[in-house]
Order: sequence, then structure tokens, then C-alpha cells
Amino acid sequence: MSDFDLRLLTVFKTVVECGGLSASQSALDMSLSNISTHMANLEKRVGFKICNRGRSGFKLTPGGTELYASVEVLFQSIDQFQNKAWCTKTHIGKELCLGIIDGLISESQFSIQKAIQSLSLKERNVLIRMDIMPPNKLKSSLAEGDIDLAIGPTSIVSKAVVCQEIFREKITLYCAKHHELSESETQQERLVRAGATFDFVSRGYLRESQQPSYIDNLRTAAIVHSMEAAAMLILSGKYIGYLPDHFARRWEDTKELTRVLPSMTSHTVPFGVMYRRDHKLSRGAKVLIEQLRPMVSGGGASD
Repeated sequence: MSDFDLRLLTVFKTVVECGGLSASQSALDMSLSNISTHMANLEKRVGFKICNRGRSGFKLTPGGTELYASVEVLFQSIDQFQNKAWCTKTHIGKELCLGIIDGLISESQFSIQKAIQSLSLKERNVLIRMDIMPPNKLKSSLAEGDIDLAIGPTSIVSKAVVCQEIFREKITLYCAKHHELSESETQQERLVRAGATFDFVSRGYLRESQQPSYIDNLRTAAIVHSMEAAAMLILSGKYIGYLPDHFARRWEDTKELTRVLPSMTSHTVPFGVMYRRDHKLSRGAKVLIEQLRPMVSGGGASD
């Protein structure tokens, strides 16, 4: 499509939106005869009559109506392309794609919010793309180059990934207040009671939150792929399952959730910021890693 074609279509679109040739003169800054010539030239290009114009007024033909609909789509696509091109020009080399596991906003040891705030002060105009992902998706997105950095459990690390541990998340087995294990004094007795079976909800994507082998009478009755889904099921009173202590605290404070044998079931899961070994990090990614590094407590870079 030539510039001449685009010019003809622009005139046509304006005429339609103004309601006629005469009404469009001001918008186009063209004489009536010039506009009429453009419309006639467009009809020659498309090979059919696009409108009726004259003493009876302006009206699109069926073909003209279809052409106008197509022109709207065309110009919307051109606008989208121009916006995309502008965005690319503005942010080239300044895009940062992050993948983060869910439920970390309440973890006091980790604050992506503060790290991003520091990043914004040091690197202006960084375009951040952030997605919440389960660990298996973090791993595949890193491998395929869809994200620059992954923040999640270090269990997904492979030889192709560099990992900097940034904190350790404590998780514990929980039940709802109306579950039969909610009384801490009788939890151990009830858990090991012969014939008793308890429905367990497993976060299928995180091995550390799957059914513990040292408790025989648990039955995996639900599998979820997000922290919130696990909490919903546990709060129903039918299931018990692992939750991070920081995530469960809001319901623990209101007595809606109770820890189940925390001395036995509590353990920590190491979390890290990860990137591909062969991936050249942008300045923004390096700054963000540096901002997350001070949160390390006994962690270190892992190969």
C-alpha cells in the first residue's frame, strides 16, 4: 500500500466521520473539488462506488460501509504499530522481565517493592514486565528466555542457571479453627490415632509443601497451583496443608487458622533470584539483583 493510497483512505475516513464532503472541508483543509477528486480516485483504486454524493446528500453504499469498517481496522493497527515502535525506541535496552512465585508480598524478609523503588531512582524509564508464576513455569520461562530474572524456590535451579539466595521462607502445616486438629493439646494424639485419615491439600508445584512422609494417615485429596487456592481449601475446614507462616498470619491472628504440630512440621524453603548463565543481564537487572542482595542472611551465590 502506497502513501497515495493511505492519503485517499484518510480523506475517505474523514469524510465519513464528518458526514459528507462539504462538512469535511475544515477538518481536511481542502477545497470541495479537491475532496471530490480524492473520493473519485479512491473509487477507481477499489473498483466500486463507495458513496452517493450530491443534492440528495451523502450516503455510503454497502461496499463503502464495508470499506469504512476495514479502514477503521487498518488505522487502529497503524496506531498500535506506532505506539509499539515508540515504546521500543523509548525502552530499548531498558526492559526488565520478572517472574515471581505467588504470595511473597507479605514476606517481611523480602521486598520486591523496595527493590523496584531503588531501581526506579537509579535507572529511569525502565519498562518492567512482571508475572506471577508457579515454580515449574519460572523454570521453563527462564530456560526459554521469556524472563530475565526469576524469584522463587531454589529447587528449580539447574546447571544453566545462576542463583543468589535471598531469604528462607518458613512453612508450617495448618488447619482451620473448626477442624478436629485445631486443639493443639490433642493434635499429636489425633494424628497418630489408628484408623484416622486426614484430607491433605498439596501445592503440586512445590515439593516442600507436598504430603510429609513421616505422617502416615494423610490422604492427598486436593492439589492446587497457587497459595491462595491452598488457603481457601484449608480455611474450608475439610483439609490441612502447608502455608508460609507470613502468608497464614492474617488468619492465624483472627484464630481462623491453627498450626499443626509446628515443632514437627515447620521447616524452611530457600528462595533466590535466578538468571540464565548465558544471558547478558541488562543494567536494570543488575541493579535489581544488587538491591535484593542485602536481604541475604547466610545465603550465597549458587552455581
